[in-house]
Amino acid sequence: MKYQFSLMLFLLFFSLGFSQEGSQLNVGVENTTIKKEADEYFSSLTALRQFNGNVIIARNGVVLLNKTYNLQNGPKDMLINRNSTFIIASVSKVFVKYGILKLVEQNKISLNDHLSKFLFGFPEGEKITIRHLMQHQSGLPREITDYEKFDKLSGDQIIELAKKEKLLFEPGSQTLYSNIGFLLLHNIINKVASEGYLKFIKKEIFDPIGLHNTNEYNGKSPVKNFVNGFDIEDGKIIKASAKELDRFETGNYASTIDDLFHFSQEGFNGKHLQKDLIKELFDENDVLAQAGGRPGYRAYFYKNRKTGFDFIFLSNYTGVPFQQVTQDIVKIFEGKAYHVPRAIKRQKISLSENVMKRYEGKYILEIDQSQYLVIIIKEGKLYITNKDGETSEGVPDSELTFFFDAASNDGLIFTLNKDTGIYELEMISDGLHLKTKKVN
Repeated sequence: MKYQFSLMLFLLFFSLGFSQEGSQLNVGVENTTIKKEADEYFSSLTALRQFNGNVIIARNGVVLLNKTYNLQNGPKDMLINRNSTFIIASVSKVFVKYGILKLVEQNKISLNDHLSKFLFGFPEGEKITIRHLMQHQSGLPREITDYEKFDKLSGDQIIELAKKEKLLFEPGSQTLYSNIGFLLLHNIINKVASEGYLKFIKKEIFDPIGLHNTNEYNGKSPVKNFVNGFDIEDGKIIKASAKELDRFETGNYASTIDDLFHFSQEGFNGKHLQKDLIKELFDENDVLAQAGGRPGYRAYFYKNRKTGFDFIFLSNYTGVPFQQVTQDIVKIFEGKAYHVPRAIKRQKISLSENVMKRYEGKYILEIDQSQYLVIIIKEGKLYITNKDGETSEGVPDSELTFFFDAASNDGLIFTLNKDTGIYELEMISDGLHLKTKKVN
């Protein structure tokens, strides 16, 4: 099942990264071991046709792995090299945060300023601070309702649509990934910086740090060494549609692996941003982990100040088991147990209709409550239908697990909540583990 919750499925939890990991590094892990194991991992992944991209892994500034991985016998225009430029999608949020902090450094704004100071008449704007927006604690939903119906949204349109959204919780009381919040941050930079958003980011970040191959993506302007994105559908690799790549008038950048690594080395040493502000980019474990995805592209930026590890990859291929890869590479860093990618062959079993009936119902995605799934049992088979009416059959390989493709870990996992007596659903899609809440 090629399941997309929305045109921008990614990244539901990645801005928070894997903050609990990477802080207990076994310092005895040798650089040569990390290089060997990471290369073996990505080589195996590529052989399984689950990765096509550039990877850099470094420790304390020393590059351990810097390699390009191309699928064998893939489409000719899928081929990449070290100079290839990719869509980095939500990895762009790192630059939005950096831009906000540059304005703080220049005493033009404060992280405690309220949204109402910049966007007059924004509902609950007196409760939401810039810090709330940066930390995904604003209470705003993940996406603008029905945003996919719009071909292109300007900054002003985004604000007007965002004003109609209801807060899901009191600002500062919870954490919930919100693309809306970063669209508003983008707009704040645009209002406060005299030269506007794009020129400000270029002047204050890209030019002084030396990011010569990074810029906002615009489908109307050619991008040097830009590579097409590819998707996988029914086991076949196809070129992804470029229609949705610049839906928003916002910070969606294209970049190269070398530019992002250069930024990881030069952007956090105190030369271009005050050190007391740099800490605002990292979580409580000194980890900055940001992932990004658009149709046909996957990107990841990981920096751990405690352990000295950097891990960056750019891919022009959707079929990457994203969550598993990012977790496994951190395990390699830490010298923990992990599994080298291998071929999967799940086996169908017979399951009674009575057993499957207990899974029927409507499930709302916890991280994006505008998205839901409906499961029904019909003629002894389990069917799952999404918000857009797309239906697929889930095939059982155990009493609690179902798959869509026997060669993939994607599928459904049901777990009995002993306190409520209700079966809870976790869906795995493109390697992402997405929790849901049953509503009936």
